[in-house]
Amino acid sequence: QVRLCHHGNRFHHHGFLIRPSANGSQPISASSVVLTTGTFLSGSLFVGRTSSPGGRIGDAPSSSGLTQTLRDRLGLRVGRLRTGTPPRLLKDSVDLSLAKVHPPDRQPTPFSFMNTHTRCKPEEQLPCYLTYTTPGVEQVVRESLHLNCHIQQDAKGPRYCPSIESRVLRFPGRSHQVWLEPEGLTSDLLYPQGLSMTMPPDVQLRLIREIPPLQRAEIHTPGYGVQYDYVCPTQLSPALQVKNTQGLFLAGQINGTTGYEEAAAQGLWAGVNAARRALSQPPAALSRTESYIGVLVDDLVSRGVTEPYRMFTSRAEFRTSLRPDNADLRLTMKGRFELGCVSAVRHHEAVRVRCSLQNAVAALQALTMSSTSWRKKLPGIGMSENKSQTLSGMDLLEYKDVSFEMLASVFPECLSPYMEFSQRLKIEAVYKPHNDQNRSEIKRIQSEENMSLPQDIDYLTLPVSLSQEVREILDRFRPSTLGAATRLQGMTPAAIANLFNYVHFTRRRESRRKQVDLEEERGEELCKTNASLPQ
Repeated sequence: QVRLCHHGNRFHHHGFLIRPSANGSQPISASSVVLTTGTFLSGSLFVGRTSSPGGRIGDAPSSSGLTQTLRDRLGLRVGRLRTGTPPRLLKDSVDLSLAKVHPPDRQPTPFSFMNTHTRCKPEEQLPCYLTYTTPGVEQVVRESLHLNCHIQQDAKGPRYCPSIESRVLRFPGRSHQVWLEPEGLTSDLLYPQGLSMTMPPDVQLRLIREIPPLQRAEIHTPGYGVQYDYVCPTQLSPALQVKNTQGLFLAGQINGTTGYEEAAAQGLWAGVNAARRALSQPPAALSRTESYIGVLVDDLVSRGVTEPYRMFTSRAEFRTSLRPDNADLRLTMKGRFELGCVSAVRHHEAVRVRCSLQNAVAALQALTMSSTSWRKKLPGIGMSENKSQTLSGMDLLEYKDVSFEMLASVFPECLSPYMEFSQRLKIEAVYKPHNDQNRSEIKRIQSEENMSLPQDIDYLTLPVSLSQEVREILDRFRPSTLGAATRLQGMTPAAIANLFNYVHFTRRRESRRKQVDLEEERGEELCKTNASLPQ
């Protein structure tokens, strides 16, 4: 528990004192502070009709005065959000034979580019299990709504991982997925993903036992809801620094996000910039085109949030080039030379990989033959007999049934040195046309910002790929132009592209139909004119 005491009348110049409020120890002076309150900022726990201060069961509540300091002393706008967690189940009490087994990856991919394999061996991994809710689950939810005060609160909850109560109320009569996930290699608990709930513990037990594999399940820890305060993130700079309080950085749920990865990304970025400020260095920047951190931060500080924010690939304009396989090439050099947070060993490895990939691509592009010659070299590929053009090895890798290994077996002298990058080269080749299309599409949309949108369009039933969230936003605000739609909070680049294509092609089709009608009218008039002429 801490109190944040800012020195100076105008909230800059002198830094902060972090003053422990419980044990009376000496305060800590700092020029940069990163505030990561999680769900503990004025947090309240909810189970059934009861509530208590806290941000997580088993942990003490945070200082009750921190929100007041942020709001009253620093003048920050503060809102309130909610989330929840499912009950934890005793694994031995669950009949997993009644659920569908989903085995793990045969060859798990390590998170770090510095590792060639994971510490956990493939055969040591644990499977997950899939089951579904039943009509009995919906009945229990509806019968117990009067016992559940969390679900009746106004605070917005996460749209994309809602509680089972929210699912039942929003999508009645449906069966919902429930993933039974081991909590760890040595844990005796299961995490029922999809069963976040806040009803009383005895009702939770009734509900889970309506699901066949869980008919004899025992609850180790009941599910519960959390409500907490957050700071409207439009008050932050792209460095995640509070604009009117230099040296104070915010990261995680305090900025209106939800999810572990989102919090970790912000913690890293706020920490980098807090350290740079302490070293009297300028703030660092990441653009939307080079990283998902750049997309997330830009969304938060420029658009804000109205509900807990999750990061999706659809939020990025250039999502086909922001991939896990090329993260090292996109960010390692910046991390080494601009930010100073990448080790020399990692940088050396990234340079080796970059040079090797460049050489491999050059070798593939140098292998050029006619399509007829390629069919002779690789008789099994699905290339049309009618196709007659010159193709490079990189072009050939775009074909689904062509692998780098196949090409290396035909041209071992020039390609075998790059076998360790076979998967990355295949991915790069497959995504290249999509990247090119993506860039041209973005340019086309930017040039058509003034394109008007029909005011009578029914966004809720529009026959185009749009999420329910986007449909509701468009239906509520009904933007007059494409540019206005791009600036709406919650809109994604993917949704804008799909909307643009729908309106563009609909208008072109209508224009063609009018042209055909006009030509038919002219033809009819010509026939009448010819008929009236003397024979």
